This record gives sequence, C-alpha cells and structure tokens, in this order.
Amino acid sequence: MRKSELIEKRFDELLAEGDQVLSTRRSPPSNVVGDDRVDLQASQTWTTSAAQLLGSVFGRDSEYYQNFQKGFKYPGYYSDMVRGIAVLKAASSDYSKGYLTEVRLLVRADVFDDFLEQAQFLFEQGYHQPAAVLAGAVLEDTLRKLCERAAIALPSKPKLDGMNSELAKKNAYNTLVQKRITWLADIRNKAAHGQWSEFSSSDVEDMLRQVRQFVTEFLS
Repeated sequence: MRKSELIEKRFDELLAEGDQVLSTRRSPPSNVVGDDRVDLQASQTWTTSAAQLLGSVFGRDSEYYQNFQKGFKYPGYYSDMVRGIAVLKAASSDYSKGYLTEVRLLVRADVFDDFLEQAQFLFEQGYHQPAAVLAGAVLEDTLRKLCERAAIALPSKPKLDGMNSELAKKNAYNTLVQKRITWLADIRNKAAHGQWSEFSSSDVEDMLRQVRQFVTEFLS
C-alpha cells in the first residue's frame, strides 16, 4: 500500500473513532451548567492521535493543525469533539483530492539542478500548490542571502515580510520590487498553511517566473 493510501486510511480510522467518542455523549451533572460531555479518556486519546496526523501530514504551522488545536479548550466536552472532527474531515477531503502532495515523493533531487527547476516540474505536472511551497523556499533563501550581504541582523526565524522591509530600508531594491516581494510572500504563506483555495494555478505560474527573475537580478 502506498504512503498516500495509508494516510487516507488513517484519516478514515480516526473519523470513525471520533464518531465512537461522540456516541458517549452525556449531559453534565444536574448541579453543573455547561456543555454535554464525552468520555474523557477516549476524547484525549483521539485528540492526541488526530493532532499527530495533522501535524505530520500538513505541518504544525498549517491551518488544519492550528484550527484543530484551538478547538480543544476543554477536554471531554462534546462541542470540542464536534469541532475537531469537522477540521479532520476538511483535512481528509483536501488530502484525498490531491491538494497536498509531498514534494519529496514527487521529485527526485538528482534530476534537477535547483529547487526552481523542481518547482517548475511540479507545476507542469499539475501540482501548483507544492510548486508554490518550493518556490517560496527559494524566495526565503534569497532574501536571507541578501540580508547577509547588507549586514542586516536577523532573528533565528526571520519572516519574509520582515526581511523584505529591512532590505527596502537599506535600498537593496526599490519600492516596486518590495511590493512584488510582498505579493510573492503572500502566495508562499498561503501555500505553506494549506490555504489552497486562496490562490490559483496562474498565480503560481506568475510566482515561478517572478522568483526566477528576482534571483537572477539580485543574486547573480
């Protein structure tokens, strides 16, 4: 069984287990005001497994993982389980439709000279979402290198927008280039967080062209 099939199978298992947890629904004690409850231990076990799956498949920075975590404020509460299952269903649906594809499974690194060629290959194969992620990584690396050249001190995990702003202040490039980078960074962030519906294939096509142009112009 392929890895993608195993992941889809795990989604199905957890959704079925989630329904079982919901079936333990009960009213709170008569002297307690609040939401209905579900079995606490079963709820916590399910939540841990579901969060692990979302984190490993989509990343802990993804909308899926973050929304899932936000939904569980009170372990053992029925409404929290309902929200968690809704997030897992959305993630399962998007995954099964191919909206998330692991780049490392699609691309053999030794076939390409650089990441942009890999991104272009992904795009041509119809995987514009992971192509945007990869192009965004190239953009981020380029901005880091330009910051080093300009002697700009960076935090341990610099943000694209922050680096872009600092480089513009240092006159590494003009305002028009800064605005272009802001647009590219927005596409990259949406791709990295699984917001697939927020950008189109044509957006990624423009992104690939503009990132290559930016790299050629400023790092050559």
